[in-house]
Amino acid sequence: MGQIIWRQAAIDDLGKIYDYIAQDSPTRASRFTAELTDKTIFLSENPYVGENKLPSFPNIRVFPHKNYLFIFEPTENAEGIELLRIIHGAQDYLNWA
Repeated sequence: MGQIIWRQAAIDDLGKIYDYIAQDSPTRASRFTAELTDKTIFLSENPYVGENKLPSFPNIRVFPHKNYLFIFEPTENAEGIELLRIIHGAQDYLNWA
């Protein structure tokens, strides 16, 4: 497993995703947030996966998972990622910063 640095905004995003889904099903919310967390392991092992869709930020990558987007940056030594945000795909990720 590569290194994963969670920014506070990404932690907050994960909590909000859980809270939203848990309104209908806490069990489903737990499973899905675990799935998202597991996906960060894949990203940490493949830090250059995804696309650079933010021209103002050339090192930032965007990777989709279901209806969500992971916004992250490979670490300086490419041994992992810094997870910046996890946002819903309907959000305007081009103006996330």
